[in-house]
Amino acid sequence: VYAGTSPDTGRAFYAAAQDEPETLKWNAALDRAASKDAHGRKDWRVPTRRELNVLFNNRAAIGGFNLSGSFPAGWYWSSSELSSSDAWGQRFSDGDQSLYTKGHGLSVRCVRG
Repeated sequence: VYAGTSPDTGRAFYAAAQDEPETLKWNAALDRAASKDAHGRKDWRVPTRRELNVLFNNRAAIGGFNLSGSFPAGWYWSSSELSSSDAWGQRFSDGDQSLYTKGHGLSVRCVRG
């Protein structure tokens, strides 16, 4: 699904049609994305913090996001780290971005491009 223009690369990027089926810890999210084989593509990854915000802004057009705001399913991982123990996540009910310990399980929507 076309997601928009990446603020990091200036090129179009695409989102998987749906979330991964369960919440994942940060390292597991990166591993899952790297091994994803869907729609004839194997170049999936977890979006950066800025790309995750593009997904949030285009959530209605992309569809399928958990908008409940509930923790942890309503929060999504980005690939952007602050430290070896913390990375950025975003709540899709209101767009709030916060740091989370990588040991928390959050939702994941893989992207490519």
